[in-house]
Amino acid sequence: MKWNGNIKHFIITGDVHGNLKDINLFCDNYDVKENALIILGDAGFNFYLNKTDRKLKENIQSLGCLIYCVRGNHEERPENLELILEDYDDTVDGYVWYEKYYPNIRYLKDGGIYNFNGYTALVIGGAYSVDKYYRLDRAVANGIDPKTQWTGWFKDEQLTEDEMIQIQMDVHDMNFDFILSHTCPYSWQPFDLFLSNVDQSSVDNSMERWMDTLKEEISWNYAWLFGHFHDDRIVRPHVEMYMNYFSSLDEIAKRWKEWDDGYKLDWYLKLDPCWPDWADKLKKRKVKEDNSMFFHRDHEVDDDEIDYNDEKAEWD
Repeated sequence: MKWNGNIKHFIITGDVHGNLKDINLFCDNYDVKENALIILGDAGFNFYLNKTDRKLKENIQSLGCLIYCVRGNHEERPENLELILEDYDDTVDGYVWYEKYYPNIRYLKDGGIYNFNGYTALVIGGAYSVDKYYRLDRAVANGIDPKTQWTGWFKDEQLTEDEMIQIQMDVHDMNFDFILSHTCPYSWQPFDLFLSNVDQSSVDNSMERWMDTLKEEISWNYAWLFGHFHDDRIVRPHVEMYMNYFSSLDEIAKRWKEWDDGYKLDWYLKLDPCWPDWADKLKKRKVKEDNSMFFHRDHEVDDDEIDYNDEKAEWD
């Protein structure tokens, strides 16, 4: 499986949730023959499982850009799609899922190891949906049977215990340039972003606690990158959260190389307010010439816009 361009750069962004404007923004600001987009979960291309998704993917395919998706929690697993195919992708040196009619949209595998133009990366998809019961209750209120019909919640959104064990065995003691995931280890969670109306005692954190163990058994040279929590910030040194920003892997690698050389972070980067050690980490660091460029997208997800009557799909 090849690409008809020459991809020189991979651009990271966070949850898109099916917003075509975000994809258009990428295409308008980057040469799509030389730049590919990586979405850190909840791309939203397989959310409704009906004509809405098909129309979105047709539009994206027509743009001529190449997109790689980490699996999120608000979307169907690609391997469960009806017309899904699997092939070795020469662009990233690994196997991906894709659909026959939308080959420019490629889904990275959970536990997959890829080469993004010289950068090695481990991919870990999935997460728990804190709005699970809200979605199920709302579906029932709209006359939908959660056992047989689409609800907006996906029953296999998280990694299974067997999947977690296998990934942990496969990557034990390995080093990567990047880790790309949707959620993050439990100890890095942005508690200030948690929804106040969600009882946190009801939230299944099994994946995040597993990732806490995993992060002690692997290493990475540049950064662990994740989405899911709908903010852009530097969580820890060599750990970044994405929602609206677009950043190339080259830019991120440069940032942390300079950090390791004793330089300060760029002025526009938001630091995690939950971590008290930033003050000590930033002391006596050198200031570098500010020649970086960045842009971001404005994006909010309004769950009230979900149309439960739009050609509801049934589970097979």
